[in-house]
Amino acid sequence: MQFDENGWLDVAQEIDYISKSMSREGYGIKYIILHGTAGGSSAENIGNYFATSDVQASAHIIIDQEGNIVQGIPLSLAAWGNGIITGKPATLPFRTAGDGVNRDYWWNANVNPNWTSVSIEHCKASTDNSDQITPAQQAASFAVIKTICDTYGVPKRFADANGGVTGHFSMDPVNRSRCPGPYPWQELFDYLSGNEEEPIMIGLDNGTVASHFSGDNNIWKCKNNGFLVGYGILGFYRKLGGDALCGLTYLGLPKSNEIAVHGYPGVVQQEFERGSVRYDPQHQLDSPPGAGDCYVVHVEQDMRTLAAQAQIAALQSQVASLQQNALADENTELKAKIAAAQKDLQG
Repeated sequence: MQFDENGWLDVAQEIDYISKSMSREGYGIKYIILHGTAGGSSAENIGNYFATSDVQASAHIIIDQEGNIVQGIPLSLAAWGNGIITGKPATLPFRTAGDGVNRDYWWNANVNPNWTSVSIEHCKASTDNSDQITPAQQAASFAVIKTICDTYGVPKRFADANGGVTGHFSMDPVNRSRCPGPYPWQELFDYLSGNEEEPIMIGLDNGTVASHFSGDNNIWKCKNNGFLVGYGILGFYRKLGGDALCGLTYLGLPKSNEIAVHGYPGVVQQEFERGSVRYDPQHQLDSPPGAGDCYVVHVEQDMRTLAAQAQIAALQSQVASLQQNALADENTELKAKIAAAQKDLQG
């Protein structure tokens, strides 16, 4: 993947809406601004909309949920994607969309932000941009961003006064506080910093994979047992592709659907033939080095172990209560149950 001397990406489908661009007025590219389309799922359709409608907006690049890339404006020109600057300058860098008041402090209302930026749209069907980007969309987005950074010297970090990558919310929190919506920022910056190798994304176009799964980029259904692998865990699963299992990941096939982890809202775990994967975006249970939203579970933290630990804790609580009431016979019986649970945990 590379840009030519005018800023056309070699892998992108070109759709002509260059009439919705302008000169950079001598400014260089410092920022990459990420957007969500708030409607639509096809990059080609969004590109044609820019080309044929009267809408006073455009973006350099559009990436849809299948990972298709469309470009209508070369990077040598400015798109109309970033609009006006709104809100109050924050005293510290603004990091989270939804504030509705504060913008990043470095935006200068006297300088059109389009002059210094590249706009990338991500197709999101929901009008509030609440969709998570798909694994294919993520892979394409990461690759495009890295190529822009490498070609134009954009800093590979969250944006600051000297440049970088951020969302439309950064400059327009009043009107675009939910743009681009959910985006895997930490995974992006890990990828850009070289902490994550470019993922091998196994897919349904692989014959071996297709013989075991059906579905789309969001959810796969295992033909062998009917279990579903979806969204965040599916993205993680697809990145673990390898030749050792004839195209399947080293985890093998699923042995369960997602299972909620009791006491940890938003955390789920899924069992596979050769291990367990946990979706834990806030790292409530573990934080392995380099982990993103998902990670392979340590043996001592598998579902059976967690259940046994919860059982022991509950039984011990009952023993303590019984000891206070001097119920010796029931106390002895519960202690025996604890011993059995501990033995099961060790075995």
